[in-house]
This record gives sequence, structure tokens and C-alpha cells, in this order.
Amino acid sequence: MYRIPDDLVLNEIVGSEIQQICCGKYDVQFHFHSGTNIAVQGDVTLLDGDRIIGNWTESGNWTNVFFQQLLNLAVIGYFVPNDRLLQINFEQGLVLQLYDSSDQYESFQIYRTGNYEIIVV
Repeated sequence: MYRIPDDLVLNEIVGSEIQQICCGKYDVQFHFHSGTNIAVQGDVTLLDGDRIIGNWTESGNWTNVFFQQLLNLAVIGYFVPNDRLLQINFEQGLVLQLYDSSDQYESFQIYRTGNYEIIVV
């Protein structure tokens, strides 16, 4: 809905691990050891290298349980290839892609513990 800013800074998640993944009826939440949390209502894709191994959508939830492989893996980097995609790269070649997939509704929110900053996409 609001698009991903090209100057998005998420340095605090680099080197951090996902400690918890919470699945709800209308969202999935990724809780990082750094204190950053990302709640997603838009589309999510999980890649192993270039191969899609899982998807999450609000209507279909996870297509399989491969997303559990993200637990306790360190983030090695992230980037914003365009204003509709945030890509988070993990150890062992796993890649989490978060999409701003709606023009009408919010697709995800990034919560930063400590400074109480919320980024809405």
C-alpha cells in the first residue's frame, strides 16, 4: 500500500536470528533476536538459493513447513530491489521475500523495540 522506501535501514537485523515465527489467521510475524519484529499480511516467499520452497498468503497461510528452517539462522544481509519487495538473506542460502502486495491495505509493519519506531508498508 505505502511501498517500501529505497532508503530503508534495518542494520539491526544483520547478524540477528529469528527466534520466533508466529502464525495467525491474517498474518505471520517474525521476531528477531535484535528486538525487531515484522508482522506481514501481504505475500511471503521463502527461497533456498533460487528455488521457491514455501509461500505464505493471508488466504492460504503456509504452503508447507519449510519456513521453520529460518529459526535460529543469522541474517547476513537485506536489500530492497524495488518498492514492492524486501529481501532478507540468511545463512545457508535461505532468502525471505516480503512483498507489498496490496494497493488497498497495509502489507507489513516493522516494529523496532527500544525507540518504538513503526514502519508501515
